[in-house]
Amino acid sequence: MRGGAAAALGLALLVACGNGDGSTDAVRESAGQESTTTTTTAPATTTTTGGRTTTTTAGGRTTTTIRAAAGVTTTTAAGAAALTPATPGTYRFDTTGNTTVAGVTTPFPAVTTLVVDAPSGVRQHATRNLRDAAGNGLVTEFTLDYRPDGVHLVALRVTTRFNGITDVRDLRPAAPVLLLATGARPGAHLDVDLMGTSTAKLAVDVLREERLTIGGQAVDTLVMRAVVTLAPGDVTGRQELTVNVDRGSRLWVKERSVLDATALGGLVTAHSEYTATLQRLTP
Repeated sequence: MRGGAAAALGLALLVACGNGDGSTDAVRESAGQESTTTTTTAPATTTTTGGRTTTTTAGGRTTTTIRAAAGVTTTTAAGAAALTPATPGTYRFDTTGNTTVAGVTTPFPAVTTLVVDAPSGVRQHATRNLRDAAGNGLVTEFTLDYRPDGVHLVALRVTTRFNGITDVRDLRPAAPVLLLATGARPGAHLDVDLMGTSTAKLAVDVLREERLTIGGQAVDTLVMRAVVTLAPGDVTGRQELTVNVDRGSRLWVKERSVLDATALGGLVTAHSEYTATLQRLTP
């Protein structure tokens, strides 16, 4: 059954975040649009007008940022340090929820994992595993580039297995795309097309800031929503994923997902909902 293939796509797209000090020195417009980058050394004020955001500094220099929701105004300090890859290791999430495929409901495992590989330079591969003991479920592999302006998506691989049938989809942007700029704030927005064995559209919005307690430790997070939509084909699907991202560790510490998908012209349907919370911030 291939209807669950979209379920994990959004997971890979939200590990990117700022460096924890709320600062920014270079961000760019969403994929496919002209962008400019300047290095600033003075405090900057970011103002949104008509859906486009511009950052101006005391010295008069300007950086154009990704599009943001109209009416959003934020103030940031310039001069952020370049991001570094996340700490390698296996992270565990307490997980609740179910997937229903063709009328058969299967619970998610009580504990699921994120395996972060050691980086190769500034590039890093990681795997989010939501499969049960029988091997049914979802696995998302993703490759990210950590650059001075933020974290860029290089490639995604989504593997879905239900009832002995396995579906593998490789997706990537036309070129590595900036997912989230260093020091991004609520109101930031990204649209990007993903291509490969399927075609998908991704929309990412930064919603708000929120404090959580993870493993007894208070964590200041950025709440982000990603909506992934597969183009009509053998599988049609939509996933909405909301995550809390810890700026310091570059990990998402809580995720909530809702997926609906169909296959074989609507003869087979899939619905999935789950919530997962990181057990602790260290592997």
